[in-house]
Amino acid sequence: MDRRRFFHVAGLGTAAVLAGCGKNKAQGPIAGEKPQESAPEPAESDVNDVNVLNSALDLEHQAVASYTAALKVLRGENLRAARTFRDHERAHVQALSQAIKGLGGKPNQAQRSYRFPRLATEDDALRFAMTLENTAIAAYIDAIPRLNTADLRAEGAAIVAAEAEHLAVLNGALRQRSAPTAFVTGEAAG
Repeated sequence: MDRRRFFHVAGLGTAAVLAGCGKNKAQGPIAGEKPQESAPEPAESDVNDVNVLNSALDLEHQAVASYTAALKVLRGENLRAARTFRDHERAHVQALSQAIKGLGGKPNQAQRSYRFPRLATEDDALRFAMTLENTAIAAYIDAIPRLNTADLRAEGAAIVAAEAEHLAVLNGALRQRSAPTAFVTGEAAG
């Protein structure tokens, strides 16, 4: 799938697109970064991309299930946000699954059930969602430079940007600073 079609299907905005488009031309590659070539790598590298993408897909399946579980205890604006975030996570599942299939791989399926802590209150649900979003952000930050093409890295960057937006909203819902630090790392702010 080409990048324009991916972003159209995923419903991602211009800011998310720009997050993955830079090429760091002036300074050369960042330590550990893959070259920013858009040409496909040799076939054997696709296996690694499939593994990286399937790991991300597993987290997205878990996020869909967690937001679905949280709907039972959330109300008002928090309920509306959780529905929206669940739908975003579903779109991430679809985009990652399509990318994996495009590489000739088989997308991992969601587990039949997940073990979540008891979500008895809105705060329980919101704090658990924050934990999952932080985990996803950290995983994407780790995964993006391991992907072999600029298009896959751009897709990952667009998804991590959405996860960071979710985290900002969750922070606000818990009456915390929406952007507590200058960098989104996937680690809970102390």
